[in-house]
Amino acid sequence: MKPIFTILLFFISGTLFSQNNSGIVKYEVTLNFTLEDIVAEEKKQKKELKTMRKIISESKKSEVVLKFEATQAISSVSKRMKVNEEKNGTDFVYSRAGRDKKFVTNIIVKSNHMQECKVLEKCYLIQQPKLDWKLTQETKIIGGYLCYKAINISSNNKKKKPIAWYTPNISASFGPKQYFGLPGLILELEEAAVIFKAKEITLNPKNKIVFEIIDGIKITKEAYNKKVKASYSGFYKKIRF
Repeated sequence: MKPIFTILLFFISGTLFSQNNSGIVKYEVTLNFTLEDIVAEEKKQKKELKTMRKIISESKKSEVVLKFEATQAISSVSKRMKVNEEKNGTDFVYSRAGRDKKFVTNIIVKSNHMQECKVLEKCYLIQQPKLDWKLTQETKIIGGYLCYKAINISSNNKKKKPIAWYTPNISASFGPKQYFGLPGLILELEEAAVIFKAKEITLNPKNKIVFEIIDGIKITKEAYNKKVKASYSGFYKKIRF
C-alpha cells in the first residue's frame, strides 16, 4: 500500500508559492533495496550476503522532518520504529536517516552544518561538503507535483550517486539532511542505501514555525576528524596487542 501524500495549504497570496514561503515536510525513510535485489547480487557474487539479509529482516521505517522558511532550514529524525533489542537488532534505516543529529542549512551563506554532541565532550557544528548538482530534464510526478531529477555529482560514492527529485513549484531550496541548493523543494531523495519520500507537506502554516537553537562550535569536517582522532588515540593504543 502506497503512503498517502498530504498537502496542507494555509496561506496563498499572489502566485501559489512565493519566495517568502515557509513550511514543514515529513519524509518517510525506507531501505532503497529489496530482498530480490540481494538475491540477484548473491547470484552475481556466488555467495550468501548474510549481513545484507540481516539488514533487510531487521529494518524499520523512520521519519525525517524538515522545517524551513525563506533563508534557513533544519532537518532531523522525528520518529523511529523500535528494533527488537532481544535480537541485537541494528537500526540501519535510523542510522542512515541521520540518527540524533540535526542538519542546519543557511541559504544566504550557502552552507549546511551537522550538529554532533555525543562523540566529543562538546557539541560541534560540522560543516558539510559543498554539493555539486547535475540538473536533468527527466521528470516524474510526486504527490501531484512535477519534479525534476538532479544528480549529486560531488558524492564520493562511485557506484551510486545520490539522486534528488525536486519541484520548482515550491520555491524552497531545501531537502532532508545535508541536501540543498536546487531550484525547488526536494520531495524525494535516493541514497545508495535508503530513500526519503515526502509524505506530508504543510506550506505557510498559520502558526509561525519555531526554529530551535542549534548550539555548537562551528568547525570544518577535516578539523573535526583530527580532533576525534587525537581524542581517541590513547584509547586505540591501549587496545593494541
